[in-house]
Amino acid sequence: MPKIIDGNNQILTSGYGTGLTNKQKLARAWVLKPTVYSTETVAAGNGAGNATILSPTTTVSLVTTATNSTHVSLGKGVEGQLKIIIHKILGNSQNLVITPEDGIGGSNVFGAGSTLTSNSAARAVQLWFDGANWQVVGGEISDEAEMVIG
Repeated sequence: MPKIIDGNNQILTSGYGTGLTNKQKLARAWVLKPTVYSTETVAAGNGAGNATILSPTTTVSLVTTATNSTHVSLGKGVEGQLKIIIHKILGNSQNLVITPEDGIGGSNVFGAGSTLTSNSAARAVQLWFDGANWQVVGGEISDEAEMVIG
């Protein structure tokens, strides 16, 4: 392989020229940075009629439950929006119940049901808004335990 000497620098060449073009250098300049989401920490409200409304502009909601503090409500999103809800602290064996805010329609707001329920701390669900409903796209979901679709 031919070599070009430039002072103390040695440049290797090939039949294709010397080194990478600027466009090629930029394409290789990927810097992997973690995605940092906005978060909120909330205490659940006292029953479905007094549910704490989760912020529609915050990506991650960390929710704490306790006696008389079990319900949160989620309003409509923007098509393509992601929402992550984490049952951070389970106080006094109180389940977390996630319901739709008044005005979002249908009996299947969460894909296959109208509520989501968590029976243990450190459970999470990831939702995606399809323009009409929140679809469950990730998390610990079943019909018996963890986040239950009801």
